[in-house]
Amino acid sequence: MTFRCPARTGLDGKVRTAAETIGSPRPDIEWSPYDVFQCLVEDVPHDFHAAFLRTGARAAPESDVYLCWRDGSPVQWLADIDVCLKKPTPLGTGCTIYRGHPGRCEWQYIDPPQLAA
Repeated sequence: MTFRCPARTGLDGKVRTAAETIGSPRPDIEWSPYDVFQCLVEDVPHDFHAAFLRTGARAAPESDVYLCWRDGSPVQWLADIDVCLKKPTPLGTGCTIYRGHPGRCEWQYIDPPQLAA
């Protein structure tokens, strides 16, 4: 059994404000219900982290906005991306969260306190 990366972070207020300004083709925007964000990238050595923040700005293909950060840095940024899970073959190899990551993300992994969604 593989576990999710344990890296966690809070959301910087300026990054939240920036995320609120991103438009959406949908009438309702889904936001993460969490105050502390856990990385959704598989648990292999990496210093780049990403967590779902809100529904993205593109409808075709659908995108999601991810909160991104690196170990040891207070800097956070946003990525509006067409994520792996929404691909026609979501269990294929290759992550769309960041270039060069060969693995897959959250849906096939188990989070210790609860099932990963």
